[in-house]
Amino acid sequence: MNQPFIVLAGRYKIKPEKRERFLELATVGVEPTRQESGNISYAFYEEVNVPNSFIYFEEWENREALMAHLKQPYITPLLAEFADLVDGSADVKIYDVEHYTTGLD
Repeated sequence: MNQPFIVLAGRYKIKPEKRERFLELATVGVEPTRQESGNISYAFYEEVNVPNSFIYFEEWENREALMAHLKQPYITPLLAEFADLVDGSADVKIYDVEHYTTGLD
């Protein structure tokens, strides 16, 4: 039986003049986040055809692990400046996954 987990999928358009600051704040937390207890996967990508639009895809063992992540010292600086970095509103979805399959079979 599959264990339930949490998926965070976020899409953010970053102000062009804030791009370098966003990348600085976002990249510093990637490796430490991947080492966190409760993290299954953590990545962010820039959309190929949409400059300054980034997608976060995160998998967590549970909501508590995600909430603990948001309090980490390598994440809080990004969160503190996020409103100034983002252009428009953020699109964030959190899914509680109870059942899933792997592959397309």
